Amino acid sequence: MRKNLNVRRNYEKQLFSTMIVMFALSGLTLSGTAQARMKCWTNNEGVRECGNSIPPEFAQKEHQELGKGGIVREKTERAKTDEELAEARRLEKEQAEQAKLNAEKKKQDQILLATFSNVSDIERARDERVTALEATIKLTQARNDKIQLDLDKRIQTAADAERSGKVPPEALLEDIESLNRQISNNDKFIEGKRIEQEEIKSSHAADIKHFKELKGIE
Repeated sequence: MRKNLNVRRNYEKQLFSTMIVMFALSGLTLSGTAQARMKCWTNNEGVRECGNSIPPEFAQKEHQELGKGGIVREKTERAKTDEELAEARRLEKEQAEQAKLNAEKKKQDQILLATFSNVSDIERARDERVTALEATIKLTQARNDKIQLDLDKRIQTAADAERSGKVPPEALLEDIESLNRQISNNDKFIEGKRIEQEEIKSSHAADIKHFKELKGIE
């Protein structure tokens, strides 16, 4: 019984609200100024209300401005929550970053196509870089071999001094330590150049693959 009474009351509220809207709209035909001010919104009970101004508590919610004959002239969406605004900013930032990546990728593609005419050009550029590094490696290795010979001589001199019961000179021991350090540094340098060679090969292999994709080559 009470449930039916509540339903009836809600129906009466909706009917009353509708009548108010219709009455207000009928008044609009008498004044062009009133038309511009007529706005409608939904209250906290879900009932549609209309008037010349929107109550402050509903100003941030969805509302409409009506024109002649009750036709919706302008619709204002509800204000977004802080969470929705934060998500919108995140998506905007993500899209901007993706657009930047796409632009950079396009730029690199253009450079690749402008730099090389065919796959052979890429292979030639690869081989030239690898060969140049190989020459540097060989030069460093030759320097190491020479240092090693000098080191062996100094080690032999120190060993002869010890066998004769003498203490090797401090300067000799410092030279031995310095030469060992040079050889170690050169070995690391050579290792780095070997890694660089492999990186060049890998990079050019990727360039060749992508060049073929851009050119439609099988």
